[in-house]
Amino acid sequence: MYIARTEEFEKSVRKIKDSLAKKRLDLLIEKLKNANNLKEISNVKPVDNYPFIYRIRTGNYRLIVEYLDGAITILLLEYVKRNEKTYRNYK
Repeated sequence: MYIARTEEFEKSVRKIKDSLAKKRLDLLIEKLKNANNLKEISNVKPVDNYPFIYRIRTGNYRLIVEYLDGAITILLLEYVKRNEKTYRNYK
């Protein structure tokens, strides 16, 4: 799959101090690159009320992605620690 990174994603990754979380993210991105679709990745769930937006759980963090099946493209939106603000408004 083609993986694109947003500026918001890059900014959220720079804020993370946890080296284990960053290693998990790197492994997850490699899995995404080698996958044919999101069904091959574990811990993926759609975000309610947002078509094409999914979250992938990696420990205490969530990778928020936009998945466009027709183009087989994943847009990395954000990588954040799970809390009440994790799934805010995505356009």
